[in-house]
Amino acid sequence: MISAGNDIVALKVIDKERTHQPVFYSKFITPAEFEIHRSTEMPFMHFVWLLWSVKESAYKYLKRSDAGLVFSPSKLIVQQIIRCTHDEVGQFTADQEINDFYSGTISYDLQKLPFKSAINNKFIVSSINNGDVYWGVQKIESNAYDDQSTAVRQFALDCLNNLLALNNLQFENHPAGYPVLFNGELQTDVAVSFAHHDRYVSYSLHIPK
Repeated sequence: MISAGNDIVALKVIDKERTHQPVFYSKFITPAEFEIHRSTEMPFMHFVWLLWSVKESAYKYLKRSDAGLVFSPSKLIVQQIIRCTHDEVGQFTADQEINDFYSGTISYDLQKLPFKSAINNKFIVSSINNGDVYWGVQKIESNAYDDQSTAVRQFALDCLNNLLALNNLQFENHPAGYPVLFNGELQTDVAVSFAHHDRYVSYSLHIPK
């Protein structure tokens, strides 16, 4: 399946007190997933929002083939989280220093999807791609929606123009909400996903071989 999904959480603007309340996190973290936390050695707040970002990423990935899919985080089950290195997470670019990288799997019904995540003290960003992974994160000056939307599209286009050596690329929105990449008037088969939160934007993309 050619698809892409990603999500980013800006840690500065989350409600840290609510993050630690069971009435909040139990809505999307299952008891089985709690067992994984013991082996990660990551702060609980990071664990909570990493799972959220992975589940949002999986939802975006799956929605490309199921436009009517409803976000049900308790049905998206993270099965494994492993600390890894930059070399193991694909083609990742960031204008911020990253403290930790993780990889793992998340399941939905009978499907198992691989994910990658990057964490520092400012954000958690995750990506789901089957195949080669190209993803990135960038800080911008404004948290206004229009500025976020413009910045993340340009960020992704800069990457795609280098990879594809084309100069007439542009994005349009599919009725289901995800971006579609065109080269002039021709739709490409490149799958792209966008995310933004506060002053951070990120993309993930899958370029078929």
